[in-house]
Amino acid sequence: MKKTITTILTAAAFFTLSACAVSAPTGWHKEGVSNYETENAIAQCEYEKDKDHVETGDFVSNCMKRQGFRWY
Repeated sequence: MKKTITTILTAAAFFTLSACAVSAPTGWHKEGVSNYETENAIAQCEYEKDKDHVETGDFVSNCMKRQGFRWY
């Protein structure tokens, strides 16, 4: 009986703690836009960066923000 209670409590603790480890995926998001469309927007911003020979790291981020995307 004691072993059963210990097993149940251990399993409950495991599942409770593992649920905390799961977080929302981070990345570019815009309401109503699919992952495919988001990837296309990123590719377009990266293309513009390469085309214009821009060396700053903020170019893609600013490009995505101008299109209404948010990073979270």
